[in-house]
Amino acid sequence: MSGRKVPLSFSRKTALVLLILFAAAFVVYFATGEGHATWYDYYVRLSDAFLHGRLYLLDNPSWLNELIPNPSGAGFYVVYPPFPAVLMVPFVAIWGLGLNQTLFGLFFAAATVPLAYLVAKSALTKLKPTTQISSKTCVWFAVLFGFGTIFWYLSSIGSVWLIAQVIATFFMMLALYEGFTRNRPLLVGLLVGASFWCRLPTALGIFFFVALALLQQEQPGWLNKFKASLPYLAKLAAGMAVFVLLDFAYNYVRFGTVFNVGYWMIPGVLDEPWFYDGHFSLLYIADNLKPFLLGLPMLTSTAPYVAFPMSGMAIWFTTPAFVFALKSKIRDRVTWCSWLAVLCIGAVIFTNAATGWGFGYRYAVDFYPFLFLLTVRGMGVELKWYHKILIIIAVIVNLVGVVAINKFPDVRVLT
Repeated sequence: MSGRKVPLSFSRKTALVLLILFAAAFVVYFATGEGHATWYDYYVRLSDAFLHGRLYLLDNPSWLNELIPNPSGAGFYVVYPPFPAVLMVPFVAIWGLGLNQTLFGLFFAAATVPLAYLVAKSALTKLKPTTQISSKTCVWFAVLFGFGTIFWYLSSIGSVWLIAQVIATFFMMLALYEGFTRNRPLLVGLLVGASFWCRLPTALGIFFFVALALLQQEQPGWLNKFKASLPYLAKLAAGMAVFVLLDFAYNYVRFGTVFNVGYWMIPGVLDEPWFYDGHFSLLYIADNLKPFLLGLPMLTSTAPYVAFPMSGMAIWFTTPAFVFALKSKIRDRVTWCSWLAVLCIGAVIFTNAATGWGFGYRYAVDFYPFLFLLTVRGMGVELKWYHKILIIIAVIVNLVGVVAINKFPDVRVLT
């Protein structure tokens, strides 16, 4: 991303604000969690396997129901991308299988909140280079992402599926911040690659950076723009290729193919009713859009007097402030590139067979960094009263949802 560079140095005040945001997020996520470490600690077990020179687990506990029997020998493979387990290696080396996977994930979750502050500030600085961006405005945006979206729910659980999305979001937000500041393409590519090796669909976020690099070239004609941006794109691709090639090697050693076929090898998975047309199909788009656009909670006669459909809820209900993503300037390059990333990632998640068990429509978190960026630029540098009201409503909705689900498990229903 060419143009004015955003300074990286922080004042003491900014550093203090970032520290407070991190600490507040960590405490809130911890306090509103389930109150115990997740039982779905695939990553801790996989990390322990890495430390013992294995890519597979030796045992298959009954509650870990998505392990793949080794097709060529002993043990069981973990189907999910392994980078969270790689990050855990130093900690598992100290605490062993007793490492609290939920607590480990809380660090990345809490660190994403001050990152949201930095992304908002750098994005607004790009939008209004001559305007002093208020720290209070950026705090509002950090609160929006950290507590006004279902990222809060994902952060509070720590299960294998949710921690993967949390850590993937952390790396994508870091990539956006790098892109708006120093914009070192090799590092941007590495960060997007790291996100991909936590949660595969986020790989398509790379198109945000590719498209923006092309659109910011002033040469006439797409061919000339491509030539001018080729050095940047080559470094961007090289950075991402590190993790893509690692994934190819990881898959080849396990399954004899570079492709991630593990999801098709889970015993009995395709017998589930929601896989009526395989893992991915255009027929699933309506199944996904229904909860994404129309899903709502239900009132009940017992405390806490509400039930949540864990098959998904409407994004406009869980985060009404996202409506201002539609206000991001249509002629702005960042707007076009952000929507491109949302559509590319959405094309994968909306054709998936399952909507993702959880509060809200959790698969959408894969493109939340770009939707957040659109919302920031749609609201602008001066937040109006109605912007703040929508953020407050979003925080209340997510507070009620997270506390109700984590503290009153009976509110969870599948519809």
